[in-house]
Amino acid sequence: MTKEFIVAIALIVAACAGSSHVSGRVTELAGGPLAGAHVTIDGLKTHAEIAADAMGRFDFAGLAPGTYKLKAELPGYVMEAHGDVSVARGTTATADFVLHPACLEEGSYVDGGVGWALLAAQAVVYVRLDAPSAPDRWMVNDQCVVGIDHPATVLSILNMGPSSGDITRTIHIVKDGRMPFAAGDEYIAFLRWEPAIGRYRPIAGPIFMIPVRDGKVVWPRTDAPNIRDGDAVGKAMASLYALLKK
Repeated sequence: MTKEFIVAIALIVAACAGSSHVSGRVTELAGGPLAGAHVTIDGLKTHAEIAADAMGRFDFAGLAPGTYKLKAELPGYVMEAHGDVSVARGTTATADFVLHPACLEEGSYVDGGVGWALLAAQAVVYVRLDAPSAPDRWMVNDQCVVGIDHPATVLSILNMGPSSGDITRTIHIVKDGRMPFAAGDEYIAFLRWEPAIGRYRPIAGPIFMIPVRDGKVVWPRTDAPNIRDGDAVGKAMASLYALLKK
């Protein structure tokens, strides 16, 4: 057996044992590559870490065939993981990551009273919520916000300001998940229009989403004495309109 033959056999064995790759890119949601993102791979007798290059690319070489787990991390972003990345002998598997900026899951609520709410809201509407969507992320005023998109049927309109977007029979209201809405819930909603996402948001979280039960408002407030708990929604809307005109 010649030396050259032994070397050839060794190369073939090495190639068969660890000739596979897992490669991919790390990019930002609605953005470009994330250079320096930290990518980790784990598998049978395998643990390796690498930093993505200037184009967000990474490559783990010399892998044995099998199934691997990968994750990508970068400070200021939400970690993303791929649980089962399978690679066959002598092939390259692709695992791309899209990282979301770390988001605010809770907004700060400011309660300036009903008078302030009527002035601050770009639209005040009586709505019935349809089936809510799953939580999502939006960039609002250069800030990442976690919210749930709730399509809603507009039952009536109290007021619509000049910057309120288009009020149609169905609108979309984005709200965080701390007090999730349910399909069929009805509210008098004080809303502002967010052009960055094409959605409405309550002007102060849940504070100015007045619940309506069986056609009557649930009203625990004392800063609008002409509206009382249990008033018919039509009466409450008329009372709010009277305050608006002042």
